[in-house]
Order: sequence, then structure tokens, then C-alpha cells
Amino acid sequence: MKRLLLAAAAFALAVSCTSRQSVEYTDRYVGGEALSEWEFSVDGTGWETVTLPHSYNALDGQTEKYYRGPARYRTTLKASEKASFLLLEGAAQAAKVYLNGELLREHKGGYTPFVVTLTGKLTEKENLLEVVCDNTLDLEMIPISSDFNKNGGLHNPSWLLQFDGAYFCPYAYGMYRMHVSQTDVSEGYAMAEARVKVVGDAGKVNWRLLDAEGAEVLSAQTLVAADGEAVWAFRLPNPHLWNGTLDPYLYRLTADIGEDHAETEVGFRFFRMDPDQGFFLNGKPYPLRGVSMHQDTYGKASALTKADYDADYEIVRELGCNFLRLAHYPHNDYAFRLCDRMGIVVQTEVPWVNICGERATPAYFDNIHAQMKEMVTALYNHPSILFWGMWNELDSWGNTDQYQGPLDARRVVDETARLYEYTKQLDPYRCVGLTDDSVFQRDYYTTLKADYYSENRYHGWYFDYGHFENFTLAMNEIHETMGVTNVSEYGYGINPYCHTWKEEAIVRDRTDSLHLEEFGSRAHEQIAGQIARMPWLNFTSLWIIFDFPVADRKEGFMDSADGVNFTVNEARKYTNDKGLITRDRKVKKDVFYLYKAWWNHSEETVYITGRRLEKRPASQAFTLTVYSNAPSLTLYRNGEQVDSRNSSGDPTGVVWTFPAEMASGPTTFRVESSTGTADEVTFDIL
Repeated sequence: MKRLLLAAAAFALAVSCTSRQSVEYTDRYVGGEALSEWEFSVDGTGWETVTLPHSYNALDGQTEKYYRGPARYRTTLKASEKASFLLLEGAAQAAKVYLNGELLREHKGGYTPFVVTLTGKLTEKENLLEVVCDNTLDLEMIPISSDFNKNGGLHNPSWLLQFDGAYFCPYAYGMYRMHVSQTDVSEGYAMAEARVKVVGDAGKVNWRLLDAEGAEVLSAQTLVAADGEAVWAFRLPNPHLWNGTLDPYLYRLTADIGEDHAETEVGFRFFRMDPDQGFFLNGKPYPLRGVSMHQDTYGKASALTKADYDADYEIVRELGCNFLRLAHYPHNDYAFRLCDRMGIVVQTEVPWVNICGERATPAYFDNIHAQMKEMVTALYNHPSILFWGMWNELDSWGNTDQYQGPLDARRVVDETARLYEYTKQLDPYRCVGLTDDSVFQRDYYTTLKADYYSENRYHGWYFDYGHFENFTLAMNEIHETMGVTNVSEYGYGINPYCHTWKEEAIVRDRTDSLHLEEFGSRAHEQIAGQIARMPWLNFTSLWIIFDFPVADRKEGFMDSADGVNFTVNEARKYTNDKGLITRDRKVKKDVFYLYKAWWNHSEETVYITGRRLEKRPASQAFTLTVYSNAPSLTLYRNGEQVDSRNSSGDPTGVVWTFPAEMASGPTTFRVESSTGTADEVTFDIL
């Protein structure tokens, strides 16, 4: 027992939060006091002060094994006679909440907000509030199996909500305590319903709709019965539409009763998916092209601060994409507020990943429905969210005797239909779909009920080694069979410090130790070119923008700067390195600039690939690849012009290739656009 306690104490030091900086999320939408400072312990001894957000897998996540078990958080609350509630935005993966030793609530789901009633219980001078988080494997809670770590901890903010007199219920309509449904929107008008549930005496709810400058455009007053609901149905003529990245215009809707105030941002928009013409936003074609994203960063795991989100979404802005798949679970609410304000269209999803086995219990599916309800309820008002995702790769490698047994394909179809109907009841105004990886060839899969069908395709990586052209064949087959079709994942492991100059060596390494940057770049060029020929794809999201930790992986760990000498780098193990950027955000891989050149039309890009390959053989002829959205490019070698092009000739329009040759000594290649944007690299002699 003593050894266990010593081990737990050592673990507590290893996983302690590295940042104690206070995090100030925009709290006017929540209407409460942020509970940022907590004490933390793994086993109830050796308590230390931490600041939320906090994950106890912040430091051990990028290892072969990370801690999966319970850990404890505690703080004190003052006595109060007010109506009081605890709002936890995310307690991973399961949680038990205690006040003065009394168990108040158990919750299963690490990514969705939930509320705990404290009313009538804050009666002592100081009240001890404790939350026990637990990321132990639970066969009746999603996710069970996943290609990402299931971190533990209070990795999203927490709030104390307190009210005098009548107030808007914190249970009924999510964190903002209000839902706004866009029932009918066009260029000529926006019809909507705002809804709140009042707790307390009968009264009047005062409503206001404000424009982006804060000027009132509509107002109303509705009577509400004691403990009743108030609904404001309104019509706004000639709305300023939320128009994606082109013009992400937001109104603000407020509701007041007595001293209580609630508000939310509203972006009016209308959209549709077409199986043959692709996606339309506000009546105009608007192809959605972007990336997938995890809530993760180096040294913090899933416990991102506001500053982390701001920095990451600035990178998203630089990349120029107009779509994000926030996978494989709903992210922190602040991420969606950033998407609202940036005009990024979003698909988010519940973490029903990999598993639907023959031994799945009713409780498992009850948990899926509960997490779906919490996700939709919490995130309902965000205009950026247009797609709710039900599941990801249910026929994957997780259906084993270790978990729920073999895949039950018939049950996948039946439970998908049930979940689809349930989600459409929760929100009839958005699209509900799913993500597969089998080309829908499993038994009964062509009868899956959904508004859209997304496919994860890794041609040239997990299968079809070296045959990228089969990507088009697979997507055409899905399109013909299923209708509205998307590409939800495609990607390749890329170690930006692993290189080769040998053309014959730029192949997929089946041992998974060499993740050559040259191969990853070539593969992305191939798939991007094929996507450019498929305008019927409603959305595409490559996998993934940032590398992230996976304890079950051991790959991509061989480094080479010259393509000759290869060494093991232990720090690269246990990582999914398909990101465009390394987990620590320090290195933007070559392919980042492929997509920046393709998607970011406000900035001219000229980027020479292969720059981290330091040496090449003397007089070697090779292909110099440049990613650029410039109208023309000129190539110089050691200051002398050697080539000029007026078109890339690539389907994307941004992949340029130049025949090049090394000089007898160090050789500098410079590429310059007609407007003066330039890039240059120097290679030494091997």
C-alpha cells in the first residue's frame, strides 16, 4: 500500500499543470463566476494548487502509457442562500461531484458541459466542493477505443452560477440558458424563435436584438408564467447574413428578467448540400475545404487556455481554410465562438468511435444519446456549426473481444437510425451525418440513415501503397451509392526531420519508422489534385492540422537531415504525425504551404519545398517543387535565371515543378513572383 501511495505522489508531480496563469474566458455569455483555482491530487494526498483548464495527462500523454484512473480536484465555496449551480464545461472522462462529502451528481462524458445544483446546500461558512475525474476504461461510455488519448481532468473551465429572484434555468437550454432557432432565413428576411425557461415567479422577459455595432434593431416583451417558458418569435427584414469567411456578421440577442441577464451571438444564414453540385451558403456555391483538429497542445494535452486557442486559430486564419472538423468530440465552447467570429463552418461530433460490438449493452447507446443531447443543447446557438456528426469508423480495429466483441453491422444501421431521429428532434435545422472508412461496403451500410456521408480515405498510406489514383475511384463509388458525399479524413505521416534525396526512396515505409517529408508532400499533392476535380464534394477535411499524442503508436521516429544517416529520436514516438504542423507549433511542414497557397487568397505565397534536406550530391539533377498562388514564377540558381513559368499546370493551380541541378558547390535556389514575393533555399554538397 505504501508503494502505491508513493507512486501516486510521484505521478501527481509528473502530471501537475505547467501553467498557473489565470484564464479569462468571455464570461458574459455564461453569467457566472469562473472557478479557476483548485487543489489537485491523484490519491487524496500531496495536494497542489492548479489553474483550470487542467489535465492530469498533460505531461505523460506523449508516452507509451499514460495514467488512466481517478484523480481529485477540490475548492471551497462561501455560504449562500441564492439559487446556486456548478457548471462544468468538461470533466474528463467521467466525474463524481461532492459537496461537503455528499455525492451530488455522477456524469459520464468528458467533453460536454453539465450542471450540478448547489441550491440550499451552501450553508456552512466554507463548503468543500470536490470533483473526482476518472478516465478509466468504461465499456458503457464513449469513447472506448480511439486513435487519440482519453485524457483525464477538468480540462475545460468551470463556473459558479448564482441568482436572486426569477432567473433563466441553467439546465434547459445550454450554457447560454437560451436557444435561438433559425426557422426560415433568406436574403429578404430572417425568421427565428428565441426560447428561455424561467425559474421563479411570473414576470416579463425583455428581449433585444442588437447589430454588430450594438444598436438595437428589434425588441419585445413577453409575459411568462411561474416556472414557465418564454418564446419570442421575430422576423428581421433584410438581415445582414453570416457569410462564412467572406463576412462573418454577428448580431447579439439578449434576454432579461428581474436582475438576471442572458445573451448569445446570432449569425443568420441558410445553406444546403447538393449531391452533384456541392455545398451552398446563402444561395451561392461555397465549397468547404479545410482540416480536422484535436483539442490538444504540447505540455497541456486537452487543457488549452484562451491564449492557446487564440494562437491556434490565428494559424487556421493564416492557412485560409473555411471549414473545420472539430474531432472526435465537441471542443471547448470558446473554440466555436472563434469559428463564429472567423466565419469558419464546422462539423462537430460525439465520440462514438470505432466500436459497435455484438456485446454492446443498452447503457452504451443510452450514453451516446446523452452525450449527443448535451452537445447539441450546449452548442445550439453557434452559427458556425452546420453539421452534427454521429460516429466515426465504427467498423474499425476496436471491435475485438477486448471490448464489445465483433462488429454488429446490423446494429450499426439500427442505432444510427435511432440516433439520427433523436438528433433531428433536438435540432431540425442542421444536418446530421456520419463518418465511415469502408466505402460503405459492410453489410447493410448502404441503408444508413443520414443527411450526409463522409469517408476517411488513406490511399497510399494504410492501403493501396503507392496508388493514390484509387482515391478518385473510391470517392466516385461512394458518391454514386450514397449521394451527398464528403471527405472527412485523408493524410500521411510526416516527420519534418526525416528526408531523402533519392527519388526511388520516396515511398511508403511499411515499417512505419521512416515518415519521409518528401513522401508526405508528394502524397498530399496527389490527393489535393484529385479533390480539385471533384466539385460535388460538399466538404473535405484533411487529417490533421497539428500532430497529437497517441500512446498506442510507435512510428515516425527516424531522423535524417541528409538522406544518408538515420538516427532514432525517442521524442517522436507515440505521436500521430499526420499534422501540417508539429505538436509544439514550432515547425510548419512543407505541406502547410501547399494548402495555404491553395486556400489563402488574401496573401501571395511562394514556398520552396525540401528545405530541411540539408545536403544533395554534386551535379544532381532533381525536381524543385514550389507551392505558390502567384500568377508567374521565375527560378534563379546562384543568382542566374534558369527558368520561368506562367502556370503551374497542376489541378490545384499552386504546385509548380522546375527541373533543377546542383552546382559543384553550395547551391542557392531562388524563386520569385512577378509581384516580387520570393523564397530561397541553399543546399550544401553531400
